Amino acid sequence: MFALLCLLTVVYHVGFDILNASGREPLPSVELLHTALFLCGVVWWLRAETQSSPVTQVYCAGLLVGIAWPILIPYHLLKTRGIKGFLPVFALIASFVFAKGLAVLIYLAIFGVPSD
Repeated sequence: MFALLCLLTVVYHVGFDILNASGREPLPSVELLHTALFLCGVVWWLRAETQSSPVTQVYCAGLLVGIAWPILIPYHLLKTRGIKGFLPVFALIASFVFAKGLAVLIYLAIFGVPSD
C-alpha cells in the first residue's frame, strides 16, 4: 500500500508541475480526487500497519488522518518501528522530490528551454 501512495504522489505532482509550468491549472475535480486518494491511501496504509503491531486503531481514522496526517504518520511510525520508522517518511519525501525533478525534465523535453 505504501508503494501505491508513493506512486500517487509522483504521478500527481509530475502532472501538476507540468501544467503549472505551462501556465495552466488542473481541474478542481483532479485536486479533489488527489486529496481523497491520498487520505484513503494513508488510512489503508495505517490500517495495514496496525494489523501487524500492538498499537490499537482509532475510532475514526479518516477524520484523524484528514486533520493531522503530517503529525500522525511520523508519530505512528516512531511508536511502532522506532527510529527505523522514519524510513517510509523519507521515502515519501523522496518520491515528492523525485516527482519535482522528473516534471522539470519532462517539461524541458517537451517545451524546451524558455527564452527571454
